[in-house]
Amino acid sequence: MMVVCFSLIIPSPVLPPPGDIQVLLLTLDSVSLSWSSPQGLTGPQTFRVTWGCDGETSSTRVKGGHHLEISSLQPGKKYQFNVATEGEDGSQSRCVSASLSTVVLPRDLKIDHLEETSFTLHWSKAEGMGKVPQHFFISNCIPGTDPLTAITDDCHKTFSNLQPGTEYTVSVATVLNNGEQSEPVSTTICTSKRSSPNYSSLSLYH
Repeated sequence: MMVVCFSLIIPSPVLPPPGDIQVLLLTLDSVSLSWSSPQGLTGPQTFRVTWGCDGETSSTRVKGGHHLEISSLQPGKKYQFNVATEGEDGSQSRCVSASLSTVVLPRDLKIDHLEETSFTLHWSKAEGMGKVPQHFFISNCIPGTDPLTAITDDCHKTFSNLQPGTEYTVSVATVLNNGEQSEPVSTTICTSKRSSPNYSSLSLYH
């Protein structure tokens, strides 16, 4: 008599992925990331975080937390970050991903010489990037319209031929020589309204 044995293979449950990656802090050579809990999972959780640049990849396991600070990154490089939920048997969910460059945005945006049809915008280079070759991509627009753009090596820009009493949104981003660009930093400016004659101060002569 032939006895046939069957083994029942129960597939591992599919792990839900974590929530989207958020960037908490970015510097020239480090980044702090966070993500939210996978839907439907309770209790302690484990995540596999991988990141890479130019074909080189690193990985680490995060237990019981939803954030990670990664240091020793290369300044001015574009990195890919992946986070997956990891099961006790080593299985992983699909990844959530984010790409970002280690290029820090400008700071200390200030406005002076605000007039009816012009203003001057000043800013500072990002901390730690004073000696890094860079220039700045500038965008200026009335909300809802196509922006006017410019590139400058200076840390200031004068905008002219503007409309009096109009709100403008100005953005500045750091651009390195390799083309990598920071996120923009923005501010809103309203040009001065055109002044009306002060008739109360006029004398009429007959």
